[in-house]
Amino acid sequence: MGNDFLPVQRDALTNLFSRSHFLYAVAQAMPNAPTVSILLVNLDRFRMVNEHFSYADGDMVLRETAQRISTAIPMSATASRLCADEFAVALTDVDKDGAEAVAERVRLAIAEPHHIAGTEVIVTASVGIATGSHPQATAEQLLRQADAAVRCAKQLGSNQVRTDCARPPRELPPLMVETMLRHALRNRDLQIYYQPKVHAKSMQVVGAEALCRWRHPELGDIPPHAFIPIAESSDLILPIDEYVLRAVCEQGSTWLKQGYRVRTSVNISSRQFLQPSFPHLVEQALAESGLEPSLLELEITERTAMYDVERAVHILTKLRQIGVRIAIDDFGVGYSSLNYLMQFPVHTLKIDRSFTAGIQSAVNQTPIIGAIISLAKSLNLSVVAEGVETVQQFDFLRDSKCDEIQGYLFGAPVPPTSFQLSAFIATLQPRHPHFVPDDAHNLERFSEREWLDTVLTNVRRRPRLHELTSYLADAIVEHVPLDRLSLEFAENGAAFSAVHEVSLRDDVPARPVGTLIPVANSGLAFVQRTKQPVMCVDILHNPEFDDDYGLAAEGIQSVIRAPLLRGNRVFGTLNVQSTLERVYTEADRKRLQRTAERLSDALYAAYQDARQPVSHLYDAKTKLYHRAFLVELLTADAPSAWLSQAVQRPFSEWTTATAVVVSIANHENMDLLEGEQAVAYIGQCWSTHAVPNAVAIRMGANEVLVLAFDQPSLSVTHFLHQLRSHIQLLNVRADRLGDASQRLEVYTGQATGDWRAFWRVYADAREQALALQRANG
Repeated sequence: MGNDFLPVQRDALTNLFSRSHFLYAVAQAMPNAPTVSILLVNLDRFRMVNEHFSYADGDMVLRETAQRISTAIPMSATASRLCADEFAVALTDVDKDGAEAVAERVRLAIAEPHHIAGTEVIVTASVGIATGSHPQATAEQLLRQADAAVRCAKQLGSNQVRTDCARPPRELPPLMVETMLRHALRNRDLQIYYQPKVHAKSMQVVGAEALCRWRHPELGDIPPHAFIPIAESSDLILPIDEYVLRAVCEQGSTWLKQGYRVRTSVNISSRQFLQPSFPHLVEQALAESGLEPSLLELEITERTAMYDVERAVHILTKLRQIGVRIAIDDFGVGYSSLNYLMQFPVHTLKIDRSFTAGIQSAVNQTPIIGAIISLAKSLNLSVVAEGVETVQQFDFLRDSKCDEIQGYLFGAPVPPTSFQLSAFIATLQPRHPHFVPDDAHNLERFSEREWLDTVLTNVRRRPRLHELTSYLADAIVEHVPLDRLSLEFAENGAAFSAVHEVSLRDDVPARPVGTLIPVANSGLAFVQRTKQPVMCVDILHNPEFDDDYGLAAEGIQSVIRAPLLRGNRVFGTLNVQSTLERVYTEADRKRLQRTAERLSDALYAAYQDARQPVSHLYDAKTKLYHRAFLVELLTADAPSAWLSQAVQRPFSEWTTATAVVVSIANHENMDLLEGEQAVAYIGQCWSTHAVPNAVAIRMGANEVLVLAFDQPSLSVTHFLHQLRSHIQLLNVRADRLGDASQRLEVYTGQATGDWRAFWRVYADAREQALALQRANG
C-alpha cells in the first residue's frame, strides 16, 4: 500500500496529530528542508485545573489550547498533542528568529483567559525550541532538545520561551561558577544593563533600573539567578555590589554631562546594606563620579529592611541625609507591618511583579495592588510597578494612580548606549500642521458630535472604500494628527485581514488597496479580543505587534488602532499613523474610539458592498463556492490577485493546477434535504481539513471539486484520507442503525495539468471518479 494511504493518527480530544504521526511527518520533511524547528509547548500547572474544577473543564482547556496553537502558527506548520498537557509544533524553512517569534505568539495566545464555570482562568505555557537540519539531527533528537529547553524554562519561572542553544547555567557546579565569577570581576566582564521606568501619565522615561548581566566568552549569557545566589552565599556579593554602584554613578554622571537628567536605581543586597561602611561607600562613589545624589536611587528588599529594623532605620536615615533616594523593592511579598513601614525614611514602594502578573488573571490580585497604592499615597510615597508586560496591566495601573511603570511593555534591559538612544532622545515632539483641502469643513465651528454627524453623512455618500478612506483621512486629520490612515477588515475567524489605506504624505506611501496581512501579526487580533483601542507612541523602540516592525520600516513611529464593532464583534479597525514619535495622547485615543463607534455601521456597509461581487459566490451552509466562482476565476485578468481578494488569503502566481473531483454515488436515492446534507458533510470535512493553497467548489448537485494550485501537496492527500475515514465511520453508524438512507458513497478522481487547459484537467479527474463508480456498480 502506498504512502498516500498511510493512516493519519490523530488525538481524539484535540484532532491534532498523534506523537507517532508527528514524528513521522517531521522525519519526512527534514530531508527536503534546510532547517526544521520543533516547538515543545508544556502547560504550566495544568493539573490545578483538573483539581479545582473538573476533568471535563480540563479537556475543554486542552481543546481551546489546541485551537489557539493552530491559529497562532503558520499554515505550513504541523501541530501535535504529544501527551496530556504537552503539545508540539514543527516549522520548516524558518530561521531561529522566526521560530522564536512563532513561539512567542503561541505563548501569548495560550495565556488568554479561559471561561470556566463563569470564571476567567489563565493557564500559561512554557515553550522550548530546538532547531536542526538533516542529517545532523533527527526528529527524535530535536524533540529531546526541545524538551530540555522546556525544562529550563520551567526552572526559570515558567511562562517563557527558551531555546536549546543555551546550556542551563544551573548545571554548572557552584564552585566552578564562583571561580568564573571571580575572573569576571577581575576582568570587568560584568555588564550593566538599564531598563526604563516610564511616568504613567506623561508616558516619558523618567528613570532606569540598573541590572547586572554576565556574558561568559564560552558559555554565553549566564542569567542573574544562576550566579547572584552563589555570590550572596560567598564574599563575592560585596565587590559585585560595589562594582555596580560605581559603574552606575559613572554612567549617570556621563549622561548628566550630556544634558540628560535621569534617576537610576541600583539593587543593594542585604549583606551590603547591613555593612557599617555602606553609607560611606555611597558617598565616595557619588563624590568620585560627580553625580547628583538625587539622581541615585537605592533599592532594598522588604525582607532586608525587616531583618533588623532599628539598624535598617539608622542606615536609611544616613543615606537620606546624603541625598539619595530610597525604594522598598518587592513590596507585598514580605511581612512588614504598617508601624515599621512608617519608620522607614523611604521615597518609593515597588510593587512586586507577582502582583502585576495577577492583574486580570485567574488569581485576580487587583484589590491588593489598589490597597498598596492607596497605602503609599497615604504615606506620601511614590509607587512603581515592575513586570508590566501587557496593555491591560498598564491601563489598570495608570487608572489606579500608579506613578511609574517598568517592564517589557516599554523596553527590555539594554546596554547604556542603546538605552540612551531609545529613551532619553525620545522627547515629546510638537504636532506638525497638516494640509487640509479648501473644501474641508471648518471643524472648529462644530462640536465633536456635530462634526461626527457631518462625517457620517459624507461617508454614506461614498460607498466605494477607496474614496471613503481618502475622505476620512482629510476629515480626521484636524482632530487627530496623522500622516497615514488605514481601515483593516477581517472576516470572522479569518487568518488574514484586508487593508485599505491612504497617505497624506508622498514620502510615506500607502500600501496597495486590498493588501492582505496575517491577523496574528497585526494589532487587529488584540483589538478583537479586548474590544478596546490600542495606542503605541513609539513603535520604533517599543513595538507591540509584529506588524509594527513593518510600519517602523516605512517611517511610521506612532499609531492608534480603534475597533470597528458590529454588535459585539470586531470586524475591523480604524487606524491613524504618524511619523512622529510620542505625538498621540490619551485624548486622541478616546476621540478616535468615539469616531470609530459612530462610523462602524457605515464602514461595515461599505465593506460588505466591496465584498458583494464575490460574497454571493459562497454558500455558507455547505461551506463551498458555487460553480460561478470557477468561471470568474478562469476569466480573471490576474487570477492570483482575484483569488486572493475573493477568499481573503494570499495566493502566489501558479502555472499548474490539480483537480480532485468528489462524486456522491448514491445521491439520486436521496431526497432533496438528504442530498444537501450529504454535500454539506463534504463541505464541513473540507473546512476542517482545508488545504492552504486550494479551494473547494460545488460543480453540481452531487459533485465537489477541490482545486489546488501548482504541484499537489501532501495536504490534498491528507484531506482525501480524512474524508474517506469520516465517511467510513458514518457508514458504520448507518449499518448499526439499520438505516441505509444514512449511508454515503463517494468516489474520487484526481488529475494535474497546465492551468491554461484546466477544463481538460477537470474532465480527466471527473472521468476517473465516474470510472470508479461504474466499476463498483
